[in-house]
Amino acid sequence: MHRARAFISSCPPPVPRSLRALWVLLAVSWMAVAGAAPVPGLFAVIVPDADPQRAAQLAMRVVLVRLIGARDAADDPALAGVIGNARRYVELERNTTRGATQVVFDGPVLRAAVEAAGRAVWDPDRPLVWVLLPAQGAGATEDLRAQLNDAAQVRGLPIALVSADSAGGAVPDAADSAAVLAAARRAGAGAALLGQTSAANPQVLQWTLVAPIAEGHWVGGAAAAIDGATDALVRAARQIQGEPVADVECSIAGIADLASFTAVLGAVSSAPGVSDVTVESAVADELTLHLKVRGGAAALVHALASARLRAVGSSADGMQQFRYQAAP
Repeated sequence: MHRARAFISSCPPPVPRSLRALWVLLAVSWMAVAGAAPVPGLFAVIVPDADPQRAAQLAMRVVLVRLIGARDAADDPALAGVIGNARRYVELERNTTRGATQVVFDGPVLRAAVEAAGRAVWDPDRPLVWVLLPAQGAGATEDLRAQLNDAAQVRGLPIALVSADSAGGAVPDAADSAAVLAAARRAGAGAALLGQTSAANPQVLQWTLVAPIAEGHWVGGAAAAIDGATDALVRAARQIQGEPVADVECSIAGIADLASFTAVLGAVSSAPGVSDVTVESAVADELTLHLKVRGGAAALVHALASARLRAVGSSADGMQQFRYQAAP
């Protein structure tokens, strides 16, 4: 998944001064709303073994799960050679004071080796997942936070945790995917994972993933939530990655204010498969964009369906037309 980039058209048509100011704002703050995040320490692991060979192999098993996005990556026969020759890919290896070993692999070299073995790598720029914790007691919430962070580290999933209390009571309904994604984007994320306690049994946790082209529901603890969400996002990323990149022109009407402008650009920028975004014009309440999209116009329409951007057709010259519907 590629982080979207915005460009200001070099020769924009005449527009109101206020909209020109919005373009400047976009150029300055675009990356903050793109909804993707690099995974920190993706290629670094500390393992409980002081022997250099064994430590490198143990670390490689951990990193392959993160890098490929598959839970069973460490047991994949196609990658047995990569694990067996793990020290070949080590960039740094040093013992800790407690008999463990820190191993850091050479990312580009390891990625090339995995791809040469016939396995696809999950793009390190991954959707940041906004995780809304269920309402629990303070101790239970802290335990759940720690478990979610540990599970996310194992799978290489960037997450941002927020409790229902700190959300100020404005907890979106999981059934309203547009409201959920809007809340996630306000937090700089590209997907959301909502946790709730079961009405029948408060000890049982229920989880709902909401993302532009992925969704899922799981029951269980932190590991079940993170594994389910990661698997769904990886499947979606694999599907998109196999599509060709196409240039798409689109116009979006209904942008009445700065909040709408920010929401629309956040939705487009974080849409799966969208890479480069060029603002071509902004006239009255309509914004015209040029995008590069994997899968073309049909994929874009599908990805934006849950972002209050309703497709209303296309013009004679092929421009895709949308109308933004702000939240009531």
